[in-house]
Amino acid sequence: MDAVQSYIAFVRACESGSFSAVARELGTSQSAVSKQIAALERDVGVQLFARTTRRLTPTSEAQTLYEHARQMLDVIDSLRATTNRQAQASGTLRMTMPGSYGRHRICPLLPKFLELNPDVRLEIAFTDQLVDLVEEGLELAVRVGPLASSSLMARPIGIAEQVLVASKAYLQRYGRPDSPADLNERPCILYGRGDRWARWEFESENGRHAVEVTGPVRADDPDAMNDLVLNGVGIGLLPDWVVTDALARGTIEALLDDYYPRPLPVNIVYPQTRFLSQRARSFIDFTIGELRAKR
Repeated sequence: MDAVQSYIAFVRACESGSFSAVARELGTSQSAVSKQIAALERDVGVQLFARTTRRLTPTSEAQTLYEHARQMLDVIDSLRATTNRQAQASGTLRMTMPGSYGRHRICPLLPKFLELNPDVRLEIAFTDQLVDLVEEGLELAVRVGPLASSSLMARPIGIAEQVLVASKAYLQRYGRPDSPADLNERPCILYGRGDRWARWEFESENGRHAVEVTGPVRADDPDAMNDLVLNGVGIGLLPDWVVTDALARGTIEALLDDYYPRPLPVNIVYPQTRFLSQRARSFIDFTIGELRAKR
């Protein structure tokens, strides 16, 4: 049995607290992970986990071994990345990304990526919800917006410009706002859940402006929000990739020309101790290169 694979399974089990989560991440069975850990326990001569039907708890010996094993695997991963830089990517790359950003920005890139990497298969979960990568056995995630404090590693891939828009029918009914302060008196379409999405921030020559907005609808999909804006339900603060066509057709109008909504960072993230596969590295480097070329 491959000793390195046993140490990888051990490190990930310490971090996730679950053999099943490790199995999903490594693309193997739970019994195979259990056998790898058992083989490692025989090799080092100590029990590494206290197992119950509900919980997997590292022993004190495991906690000591973990730090050394993690350092060893980091070194091995760095060596592999250096010596196999030109190796052909292969296998199934599992990842998640926001639905709207994925459809508009990432999906158009995929045919070229797959052509360059014919041995790679993609499994993509399109969702605006924050998914636990380790628990779901995912290698990568695309995240739009400020990153919450976490142990995830991040590679910036761009920014998402936002545009404040409304339909002509809406403007005829409610009038055009003159400043961000006017927005808290008008129906708006809000993104997602939580108070932070109800605070819209703008930059101008006179500094930063923030306003708390309310409205009849909250939605976690920018394409659906755009449909609501088009139908006059409210003002929307939407990403540029969603509103470009409607602005060109004149079915909606951009508002507050002297105020600039704060752009959102876009990152590809992965667990800090994740031993990135060549397919994951290839996807990150390809995506960054393609998006930069389109700026």
